[in-house]
Amino acid sequence: MWEALLCGRSGRGEVPKSRFNVDAFYHPDPQHPASINSHEGYFLDNDIREFDHEFFSINAPEARYMDPQQRQLLEVAFECIESAGITLDEISAQDVGCYIANFTTDFAVLQAKDPEMYHRYSATGTGTAILANRISHCFNLKGPSVTIDTACSSSFFALHQACAALRAGECDAAFVGGANLIQSPELYIGAVKAGMISGTAACHTFDISADGYARAEGVGILYVKRLTDAIRARDPIRSIIRGTAVNRYFEPGNCCMWLMVGSL
Repeated sequence: MWEALLCGRSGRGEVPKSRFNVDAFYHPDPQHPASINSHEGYFLDNDIREFDHEFFSINAPEARYMDPQQRQLLEVAFECIESAGITLDEISAQDVGCYIANFTTDFAVLQAKDPEMYHRYSATGTGTAILANRISHCFNLKGPSVTIDTACSSSFFALHQACAALRAGECDAAFVGGANLIQSPELYIGAVKAGMISGTAACHTFDISADGYARAEGVGILYVKRLTDAIRARDPIRSIIRGTAVNRYFEPGNCCMWLMVGSL
């Protein structure tokens, strides 16, 4: 991301055909029924359907009905563990929490279009709570496991809640992350009708031409611990979070640290 900023590059591109046919919904007038006023957004360039289910000890039928956001989060969580220099055995059965941010239900909407195709794994594959629970179950984590939805601020609230849990002794470490994949047009259309989406697929921040924001995808995870614990364990400390705040609530001090940022 930093290299892209330095080089002045943009990740903007057409909605991939593998997601949905945006041409079937495009109309320049955002008030036109069932329409999307832009062809573009910001999308991951990997195939979100690819997943090595055997690596995570998940059988093929279950993996088939898993939201790709669950799959991507598992992969990024493992990358995070690798970069943090810890092993799966070290965190297994430990008081490690998982706080995942998300507010999209695209995969559930897709599955609901044909209820006859529902499977025994559909409930766990589409439930938003499972975004966090899947990581906790796969890595045998015993701390709190929570999916947080506060719309656009979800990732920050997830981080704030993880820091609060570390201070309160509810866990000794935590995964904090977020996932957003654009997989169906319904939420897109709803955001357009609410006047949120820019027809130019760009955020003209503090500019008279501002006309909304552009939808984008991303998956990222941090591994956080109390600073004193990280120093004692000689963990690689990437950054220190000195405090978090929600509205007027603020607690100063070195609350925890970032070990790793894993992202796709």
